[in-house]
Amino acid sequence: MGMHKTGMWLRKARALATAALLLAYPVVSYRTNIARHLDPLGALFAFAPLFALTLTAAWAARPRGLWLALWGGAALVLWHYRTFIAVHYSWAYLAEDVGVMALLCGLFMRSLRPSCTPLISRLSWLMRGSLSPHLARYTRRVTQLWAGLFGAMAIISVLLFFAAGVRVWAFYASCLTWPIMVLVFVAEYLVRRMVIPREERAGFLQVILASRRHWRSLVAGEDSGPSSYRRLPQ
Repeated sequence: MGMHKTGMWLRKARALATAALLLAYPVVSYRTNIARHLDPLGALFAFAPLFALTLTAAWAARPRGLWLALWGGAALVLWHYRTFIAVHYSWAYLAEDVGVMALLCGLFMRSLRPSCTPLISRLSWLMRGSLSPHLARYTRRVTQLWAGLFGAMAIISVLLFFAAGVRVWAFYASCLTWPIMVLVFVAEYLVRRMVIPREERAGFLQVILASRRHWRSLVAGEDSGPSSYRRLPQ
């Protein structure tokens, strides 16, 4: 019983810490990129996520020893050029912003292959257990929408960084990215209420909870989608 409570509190603490970092990151990113002087905290925030994500990926990769050695070598190279990198840490923020958007675009695009189930279609199937031809077509279009949105946001980020300057780019990347995605999510839900029959659509909160609950399977389990889906109109 004690171990169960300890595990529960650890999960809650991890969730709170993650939420705090997610909230702090855009604020620190924006303030750092518009600062007129070098900000050590900003440099740390710029590279810490890259190091953590690449280390996690190297640990999960096979052969693990080779990938950890490559990660260590890359870390040594970055340390050697630390003075130059510390002055140009805005590039790290750019790489993270564009990298995340490109990764999401790739995930949605990959699920649109003929042999796969579109991510939004899979989410609908996981919630309902079935897909009508109309809902299958609609969710495929929504998957295309999100793929296009993430790809466009990655391109806009690069263009603003080089053409408009770091201050304009920082405002876009730190202050507008999440509101844009939330706006598209809400707009798509409102459109869904108009074009999808009531008995075939889920509630707003149900969609959010299901997306959170099934995200890993949506990303990694494309081939385990409904076999009947592939016979539905595309």
